[in-house]
Amino acid sequence: MALLYGIGFVILLGTTGLAVFTAGWGIPPAWAAAATTVVGRAVISAIGAATCGAALMLAIALADWLAASRALRRPGPKGEIAIAPKAVKQLAAGLLRRELGLSGFKIGLVSASDGVYLKITLPLPHEEEAPRLAERIQELLSREIEAKTGLPVLEVDLVIRGTARPATSETS
Repeated sequence: MALLYGIGFVILLGTTGLAVFTAGWGIPPAWAAAATTVVGRAVISAIGAATCGAALMLAIALADWLAASRALRRPGPKGEIAIAPKAVKQLAAGLLRRELGLSGFKIGLVSASDGVYLKITLPLPHEEEAPRLAERIQELLSREIEAKTGLPVLEVDLVIRGTARPATSETS
């Protein structure tokens, strides 16, 4: 399916390029001399704009299809539930910001047949101890993501990249 979307996208972009070339942006071939009048150029430009729009719509459909094919799936009470990896990352980011007050982190997610693996990369806040912070992050993300999505969190790895800058307080 992705191959068909890709081929369609390339064909539409090629048609757009041909329309722009024929409309007078380049040197038109001899067979297009009659179409290079003002009206002919307007019509060809409209065709080029339409094919460009169709190529854009096809690219969006391809992106949606690829995102849906990467969705994490689990059975629901009346059918299948598909959760986009981006949604799980956004949930984790919101939890880290809201519950732990963290910032400057990156979240990696790998899906497996039996659950998800998370990798959190962040600077260590100056007032935190790494083992204690890791335990809090692992407990929070495991509990909340599993409760809200039904996806088992198999592992939460923490990678500390330096330390966070201490908050500066201005006193006058």
